[in-house]
Amino acid sequence: METTTNGNTQWVQDEAEKIRATLLGELHRIENEVNNQFLSFKNDVELRQPKIFDIETSQPKSSNRQIHETRVFIARNSLLTDLFHTSHIRSLRNVFIAVLMIFVMQVAINDLVEYGRLKLHFELIFQCFANLHIALFIWLIMQLCTSVLVFMGFYHWANNRVSYLSNPKDLKIYDIVWLIIYITYIVLFLILPCREIVQHQLPVASSLIVLLEQLRQLMKTYSFVRENVEKIRLQCRLIMETNPTENTELEKLTAPDFSKYLYFLFAPTLIYSDKYPRNAVVHWDFVLQMFGQVIASVIYVYYVVVRFCVPTFENLNQNEITLPIFITVLFNSIMPGSLFLLLGFYGFLHCWLNAFAEMLRFADRMFYKDWWNSTSFAAYYRTWNVVVHDWLYTYVYKEVYVLTGRKNRIIPAICVVLLSATFHEYVMMFALGFFYPVMFLLFGVVGMLFLVFLPRNKGVMYNIMLWAFLLIGVGLQSCFYFMEAYARKSCPATDSIWDKVIPRSIVCRFSLPSTKLLHIDL
Repeated sequence: METTTNGNTQWVQDEAEKIRATLLGELHRIENEVNNQFLSFKNDVELRQPKIFDIETSQPKSSNRQIHETRVFIARNSLLTDLFHTSHIRSLRNVFIAVLMIFVMQVAINDLVEYGRLKLHFELIFQCFANLHIALFIWLIMQLCTSVLVFMGFYHWANNRVSYLSNPKDLKIYDIVWLIIYITYIVLFLILPCREIVQHQLPVASSLIVLLEQLRQLMKTYSFVRENVEKIRLQCRLIMETNPTENTELEKLTAPDFSKYLYFLFAPTLIYSDKYPRNAVVHWDFVLQMFGQVIASVIYVYYVVVRFCVPTFENLNQNEITLPIFITVLFNSIMPGSLFLLLGFYGFLHCWLNAFAEMLRFADRMFYKDWWNSTSFAAYYRTWNVVVHDWLYTYVYKEVYVLTGRKNRIIPAICVVLLSATFHEYVMMFALGFFYPVMFLLFGVVGMLFLVFLPRNKGVMYNIMLWAFLLIGVGLQSCFYFMEAYARKSCPATDSIWDKVIPRSIVCRFSLPSTKLLHIDL
């Protein structure tokens, strides 16, 4: 009887899971159909509009997409959080876990066969995170500067600005002086951490901690200042209009609270707001699960490097690189490069940001969208990293769009891509310790061409085309950066400053006859 009851309970659970998965699938399908139908209807109306209404042909033609306002925060889960409720999607994650287990088993078996004992090979991780205490100290100094200096400076500017309202000339000088102070702070905040990285010779992982935190805090600083400057100026204008003679009524001037600013500094968003949607409780089991998966992603990347990248580039003689060898190494780099892309997305954009969002009860978890379904690079750039995209859209795209007279959207898009590509290359340059503009060329040049000239049509073929270009791109990045890193180990260095700028993998290599070609096949 008990066995029958347990069997019925399991059957009910299975059926409930099937119904839930079916409903979720139908909801996503209906949502996609409604969006597609609405976009088709909107495009059809806009195509017919010139025939119905008498519109001057001299007006510039703009894009169909509208300029949206600043990000609206609402309570919602990350997309993968909802998708993982479906057992079919969870199985895809289980496949990656199984592959990681196979990597670990393979390395362990190779150690037992070759050395007779297990060698965990964690030296590479320790090398990448060497001088971590220095990186954390630099981060602490940056965090204190962002938390204290920025807020105190803004608070001082806002409260003392009222006393200059009676004299417009003094007010303008006062604002210019504080603008110079703000720009000086931004420049020093960019230079000083990089100087410490170079001075202490921080390795890749430790450098990335400093550099990514540097850019995150700079973007948060700009958002805080940009969102509150207009509020202070509006309040000052109201004070002048209501009672111009009483310029000492500071109670009418409302500056943002430090508690709100401090919460914003740690919240997983780059857009400042006085109020965010908050959850009622913190699920600490979810936090531990997310951080555990971040650690698992780091270990996964490590085993991919040890299994695929180190054997390839360690055995590659930099003096014997020919075109056939390069093509072979390139295609062998596509698979590990693709895993770096997926693991970086899952480990950081999903797990890391969700962990901090849960600890801070931050309810808006839309850190990314369904970028894997993109059929154009424009859609991919908008959906891959929504956190950074919102900042670029709000403070770069919209500002440039207004400055150019609201007539052309190509120029704002070019500015966004070039700015993003520049700072991507900036991070790679100081993290790796050499200048090799692969990221900038692929992101800022090739990506720009794809963004402008590739058609933005929907369909399976366009999605396949995007994935093909994307995987080749990450393969090229992995190939070039690993080749340069190993070239700087094997090729002799020079005391010239050009040694840091000119790729050593190009300078110190030459082609041998075809009979001496090296073939690398993993």
